Amino acid sequence: MPKEQYRETYVGRKISHVTFNVDSASDIQQAAHIQVITKNLYAQDGQRIPARYGVLDRRMGTNQKDANCETCGLGLADCVGHYGYIELALPVFHVGYFRSIITILQTICKECAQVMLQETIKKSFRRKFMNPDLSYLHKKSLRAAVLKKAKTCTKCPYCEALNGVVKKSPAGILKIIHDKYRTKKHSDPVVQKVLRGFNEAVESNKELAGMINSGLIIELSPLEVLNLYRRIPEEDIPLLGMCARLSRPEDLILTRLPVPPLCIRPSVVSEIKAGTNEDDLTMKQSEILLINDVIGRHIASGGKSELVQEDWDYLQLHVALYINSEMSGIPLSMQPKKPGRGLVQRLKGKQGRFRA
Repeated sequence: MPKEQYRETYVGRKISHVTFNVDSASDIQQAAHIQVITKNLYAQDGQRIPARYGVLDRRMGTNQKDANCETCGLGLADCVGHYGYIELALPVFHVGYFRSIITILQTICKECAQVMLQETIKKSFRRKFMNPDLSYLHKKSLRAAVLKKAKTCTKCPYCEALNGVVKKSPAGILKIIHDKYRTKKHSDPVVQKVLRGFNEAVESNKELAGMINSGLIIELSPLEVLNLYRRIPEEDIPLLGMCARLSRPEDLILTRLPVPPLCIRPSVVSEIKAGTNEDDLTMKQSEILLINDVIGRHIASGGKSELVQEDWDYLQLHVALYINSEMSGIPLSMQPKKPGRGLVQRLKGKQGRFRA
């Protein structure tokens, strides 16, 4: 049975405040009516009927005058549209929160996931963050102070693990590297031990040599970062400038993707050629589902790690372009054939939703 849309009886209300927060994976699922799994846009019967569980499924609304929405039964003029969601085969970084993801990694230990500050300093910062009258600018400066102190810490005060510099990798698109042994000399026994282990691993598995250039610089994949963020203690979340009640650090990494209603991405019936012209967002969702499918098949059949990694990079790129299509630094081999308009492009600038 489809979910009923919640409508409250008309009563006067006074708005006290507006809060913006990041939707978690469960919030995205709760707001959605269906899970989109089919990459085909239309059923294969030649009648141009949208495929069930596809990105044009009529349960997300309708974009035709002669068809009704299958969730609320209303027509094009009255149906407000309903959301769907895509379950990603592997987690990816959100292009809009990429800088925030890096600053959180610079603040926490990459082994035990605790904020790298002494307990006494944590307590004093926590007290300041808990102030109910804290202004946005004051909170921002407090967050910068926490980051500055944590960045100088090369050894975790809790598990004594080595922590180095975390930064964006120049090698790939939306990649993060952790230079763990930057402060150590090459002759240091710890460094020598790591290099020995790395060389042994490369000798036994030649695939690794192509994927990892150096044993000393660690690349942090979205999956590793997600698991690390999930382990951040509840009491440390205010120190990251976040409110644990509203959203947690792991919400910055995408495991599910919301699929917006059909009314904001209508199909236009083409006069020149038979068929329809689909919206950029619809096409991008279809591409994401296709890559998802390929990754799922590779994992199920135990495919080569390079193939999975290559597809993962493609998934990361297409999800980023879906959100912001004007992203810079895309390698020539991965450039999209024709430029589309992402979610950011629909909102910003003179032609965007707010100003237009």
